[in-house]
Amino acid sequence: MNDRPFSLQPRTAQRHGPQSIAEFIQRVNAKPGGFRALNSAELQQQIAARQNGTAADPDHDVDMTGDASDADSDVDETKDVAAAREEFLRAIHQTHQTSMFALDFVSLLLSKENPAQAVTTFSPGLRDMVGVGTLGATMLDAPTATAQKRVPDNKMVAIGKRLMDLNKAADTALAASKRLQREIGSETKYWSEVLGVSEAGWQTFRLPHEPHTLGVKFGFSNTAPELRGSGIGPLRRAKDGSVKLEHGKMGAGSQRIQVRILENGEVVGRSSLPRPLAPDAPLQDRVKESRDTVFAQELWHEISREARSKLDRFISIDDAAAVYALDASRTISLQLVTLNEEQATVAEQSSPQDAVANELCIVLGLLLSNAHRANELKRSEPTTAKGSTPPYSILTPLISYYKYDQSVQQCAQSLVDLISVLRSAGLASSITMKEPTLSPPPGAVPASTSLASLLIKPPTVQFDLNITPASRLRILVKPTPFSRAIFSVSLLRSVHRGPGGSATNPLAALCPPSSEDYADIEALIKYIHSTIPCALTAAYFELAVAAKAAAAAAGDSNGDGGDGAGAGTRVEPMWAMHASRTAIVDLDTGREYGVRFALGPDPTTGRLQLAVDGDFVEGKADREGQKVHGEWVWPGAGEPLSTVVKRVLSSGPRE
Repeated sequence: MNDRPFSLQPRTAQRHGPQSIAEFIQRVNAKPGGFRALNSAELQQQIAARQNGTAADPDHDVDMTGDASDADSDVDETKDVAAAREEFLRAIHQTHQTSMFALDFVSLLLSKENPAQAVTTFSPGLRDMVGVGTLGATMLDAPTATAQKRVPDNKMVAIGKRLMDLNKAADTALAASKRLQREIGSETKYWSEVLGVSEAGWQTFRLPHEPHTLGVKFGFSNTAPELRGSGIGPLRRAKDGSVKLEHGKMGAGSQRIQVRILENGEVVGRSSLPRPLAPDAPLQDRVKESRDTVFAQELWHEISREARSKLDRFISIDDAAAVYALDASRTISLQLVTLNEEQATVAEQSSPQDAVANELCIVLGLLLSNAHRANELKRSEPTTAKGSTPPYSILTPLISYYKYDQSVQQCAQSLVDLISVLRSAGLASSITMKEPTLSPPPGAVPASTSLASLLIKPPTVQFDLNITPASRLRILVKPTPFSRAIFSVSLLRSVHRGPGGSATNPLAALCPPSSEDYADIEALIKYIHSTIPCALTAAYFELAVAAKAAAAAAGDSNGDGGDGAGAGTRVEPMWAMHASRTAIVDLDTGREYGVRFALGPDPTTGRLQLAVDGDFVEGKADREGQKVHGEWVWPGAGEPLSTVVKRVLSSGPRE
């Protein structure tokens, strides 16, 4: 039966030929021989016969349509048209009957309420069989006695249900109110902490990969690219409303750089470490702790990079510590440590050089901050070439400054030892050390930048050495990277005018300094040790010349001038400087008499000493005086150098 009663379309006639390839193959295989019995010649013959209208051999009929002949096809078409017409008429009749039944049913229902209108659409058979008004939809609503008895109960049930629903709604509203109050409190606490962090100067923003989450930046803009992402932490809200700062780099705890000073393997100095932060610490303290940890991790990263790339011949480094040898017995160790209570307790135990270790730890952080500032200025220049950032100079300035300070101390100690020897000989020698005042450069420069610039390029130290009033030297100690220092020597004007009224330094002619800088302290000390005998020779030769002039003037005033000296009269020798510029000798006697100066270490003890030896005549003022050779060494000699020299020069050969 048709499932569409109101459809006017006839049913599709059934086709007699194969409906698919599978059906066609099945029909061919059903015949004797199947596909093996087919050949192209027979198929061509059948096609030609069909085109000519002649019947083909029924044994070889493989027509895909399944028709026996054109006549059979016409008969079948006539049958299909008749069957379709019958089916079409049957569908129309069925549709008409269905619509009439529906009209009678609706009319019967309406006849109860509006019979005048309903009878116009009644069918005669329905009116005779049922009658008007015998069926109405309102009869279903008529209450029964049982239903009327249940009305009060149903009302009470309905009221109870409403009350239960109201109580449930009230409980839900109360729970929602409490939850809302908790949410308001949590949000208030969360945003108050976030606002406190923002007002303290920390940068807060929405995370790029999580727009619904706030984050805080506690890192540095000029840090290494591989550490740049560790300077940002999300500010997530905990269940109690507090801010949970998630910092991946602090998974193992807070970290710091610790400096240790070791002497013969024993720790004699250790930089202090703060105590670990409590989990319930304020958010600002936790952000600052994260910043300090990131700073320490970056500092260790830069120390490792610099030590491996530029300082491998000075520093030995592994994953645990970087070690620099100050000398044969002392070393400095740098390491990244995680804060815990045990280390804080150990840090409270004082050691002799804790202050030095703390200062060194502060200087390391200062140099990293200065490197950040220099990198930022470099990136702001438009001509700066893009590329990877080279390792920061953190340890290089410290090593250079340490070597420079060693050179300054060694130079000062050598000059102090020299002055001590000269003063033990009764000379009024002196040394003056001058260091520039550590004042910030002009302009609005932070104090940290000024201090970092002094560490990177220490100021030149000046030493003024006064050997004698006429012989004066100025020594400048200049810093150089990794090579301790270089030394520049210049001559100062004399503060004492000679017989001719000249204030020229005699060392300019006797022992001038090199025009180039001295590369090490040994070359400088060697020059100074060679300069002292020349300065003493020049000073006492001037005194000898002055004494001879005074004696000649006295002889002229007594009437003994010229050749009037009699037998036994003392004749002043002709003193002159030796070619070595370190002795005063008598030219008339072939340099057998005179005084000689030498400065150098004692071969036995290695201590610096001033040695003087002289040849002179000791005895009565006649020709039979005894020649004497004397030697004096300071410190240790019992009389001043001036007394010895005067005695030698005043007791020269007799004529």
